[in-house]
Amino acid sequence: MAFILRGPSLVQVWLFDISADRNMKKALWALLCAVTFLSEAWADKVNGVDAPASDHLTLQDAQDALASGNYAKAFNGYHNAAVQDKNALAQFSVGLFYQNGWGREIDPIAACRWFEKAAQGGIPVAQHLAGVCFDEGIHHVEDPAAAAYWFRKAAQAGHHYSYCHLANLLMTGRGFPKDPVKALELCHPVAQQGSPPAQLWMGKFYLRGDPAIRNKQEAYRWFAAAAQKQTPEAFYYLGLIMQSDSSANQAPSEIRQMFEQAAALKYVPAYFQAGKHFYDAEPDPGTGQLSAEHLAKAYLWLSAAIQQSQNPEEISVAKSMVQQILAVMPNTWLAELDQKIAQHLQRD
Repeated sequence: MAFILRGPSLVQVWLFDISADRNMKKALWALLCAVTFLSEAWADKVNGVDAPASDHLTLQDAQDALASGNYAKAFNGYHNAAVQDKNALAQFSVGLFYQNGWGREIDPIAACRWFEKAAQGGIPVAQHLAGVCFDEGIHHVEDPAAAAYWFRKAAQAGHHYSYCHLANLLMTGRGFPKDPVKALELCHPVAQQGSPPAQLWMGKFYLRGDPAIRNKQEAYRWFAAAAQKQTPEAFYYLGLIMQSDSSANQAPSEIRQMFEQAAALKYVPAYFQAGKHFYDAEPDPGTGQLSAEHLAKAYLWLSAAIQQSQNPEEISVAKSMVQQILAVMPNTWLAELDQKIAQHLQRD
């Protein structure tokens, strides 16, 4: 079976720069404010007809309701415009409600259906997200050809990051003959312009793409570029490269730092790696035990992994390590450490 490279999905893909701000809800609200502000100007171009006079008011009401936290009223406003007026921007906004769980359960299938409607209405971001939906088989069976169609439409409309998703289809040969060189050519200009998710793709291509183009040094370079923009996944991959390169003589503390950076930015796969590296840290020469700092951090990150990881093997190993930590860690630490874990996991 071919190895399928995966990148950030759906809204995470195109809100990458915004999502670096921990207040994601505020950032997404700001986006919808901009969408509503522009909707009157875009509606004619997108739908080819003049919007009714009440359409703008309805969307403005929806924006105001969203700003005040009244998700039900906001959803009704966007939904009415999406259904009654076939307003593509409103359809896109409804998709965001389902994608992010604003006032309702998260429903990726419903989100994808609305993104596809908005894509048909000519919204470039929605076209990209529709491509992701088809690529990942969320609301239809996986359909690389349909995914490529929407990625290409989005890219040609100015959503240039979509070229990297097209590149992944070529890199993996899903729906198309493999062409790793062409794949790199498609994604490279976007990464070169400074797009963090595109830089992540370039790193993954060089690290795990077709063997003909793999280059660990190039992978490291692109991950380092993305890490400069505080990209959680980039720190994680830098840690993986550093720990796998025995010829580089990387200090264990430097590897730990990469995984901890990713974990601190809430990249879930990094929790286990960070905890494990603190657990395996060199003991204090005077006591033969882990230092207090390393012991506490091992407990913190391994506990986070137990709560958040989707990997049963990781969870099992983490539980075993935590049991051994609890055998030597003072009980008086537990309340404060558990509070820190809860605060980290609940933080926006």
